[in-house]
Amino acid sequence: MSKRALYYIDNHKIEVVHTFFGKEKILLNGRTVSKKVFEVGVEHLFTIGENRYRIAQRDISYGEKLNRFEIRKNGSPISLVNRLSRRPSHQMFIMVVLCGLGTGFILGVVLYKMLWPTSGV
Repeated sequence: MSKRALYYIDNHKIEVVHTFFGKEKILLNGRTVSKKVFEVGVEHLFTIGENRYRIAQRDISYGEKLNRFEIRKNGSPISLVNRLSRRPSHQMFIMVVLCGLGTGFILGVVLYKMLWPTSGV
């Protein structure tokens, strides 16, 4: 399962996750409260106490990861920050390290051939 979003609402942890089988689940404090087949525009409805919440994915062109999901409390939109998008990205670090290693390897091969050319007999 891959986590798509993590929100905190009134001391409750809300997670949006995708399963390997194409389903999207909403977890409330680690417990599944909604599960649907992932499609564009799918809405998840659940309650916390007497409040009804609706989570739906926004159009991808609308914004970045921070605002990918729209959350409504009793029909009114609320503004929450996706905590997952605030985490530092390790993908960029890995890409920089791999590019550095590749460049170093190529430079090493070129210098080796320049300093110790093969002699043809």
